[in-house]
Amino acid sequence: LNFLKDPKDPTPHSVIAKGEWVKRDGEDIKPENSIQWKKNGIDHLNLDWEMNEHDMQFSMPIGMEMINDVIMKPYAIDLDASASQLPDDTDEAFLMLMDREGKWTVNTLLKGFTDSLGALASSYSNTGDLILIGKSRSDIEKAFARMKEIGGGIVLVDQGKILFELPLPLGGIMSDLPLEDLMQEESKLKEYLKEYGFSFSDPVYTLLFLSSMHLPYIRITPLGIMDVKKKEVLYPSIMR
Repeated sequence: LNFLKDPKDPTPHSVIAKGEWVKRDGEDIKPENSIQWKKNGIDHLNLDWEMNEHDMQFSMPIGMEMINDVIMKPYAIDLDASASQLPDDTDEAFLMLMDREGKWTVNTLLKGFTDSLGALASSYSNTGDLILIGKSRSDIEKAFARMKEIGGGIVLVDQGKILFELPLPLGGIMSDLPLEDLMQEESKLKEYLKEYGFSFSDPVYTLLFLSSMHLPYIRITPLGIMDVKKKEVLYPSIMR
């Protein structure tokens, strides 16, 4: 039971669960009864595999162009995607969706996310798989390695330097920070990405919905690059 001060304020001042007060007048009761994540099988993300340069093959002729935070349309790739680093005079970046178990990968280019960031690695996604975005192959490898080292999270790397990291120790998809602290970390992430050319409003939303099949027009999914309206796999995922 949630007790509110006002119907227009959804934050409860007091809460009863299983017949006992767990929060009363804004104060937590029995904080030791907080969720025992490890006891319930939710722990750090444990990746027992490595990625390497052979995983970064970008030969697809079709990329994904951002229309806004979540809508993507296909576009024809006309730059050399075999380079070790993409030029800064374009807003195109390498994009990889990798299986959490390391069994497959889907590689293409993403247009509109950044014009200069070396790499972003994220274990936070709609499917629970790994998202890698960036201009530099070496930075992508470093961002992946650091994300793996901290047990899941979001990591930014540029020119070999770790710029930012947000650990997500609960399965690689959730933080254990107090909400106020997490909000501050998310604001830092947004500021960094804005500095590196992200021109939309919510990059976390982008990471969540890159593989979401209920939105047009083109998506990166565990099956491969898909045309949502036609329900067709344009380019299948590659087994590792």
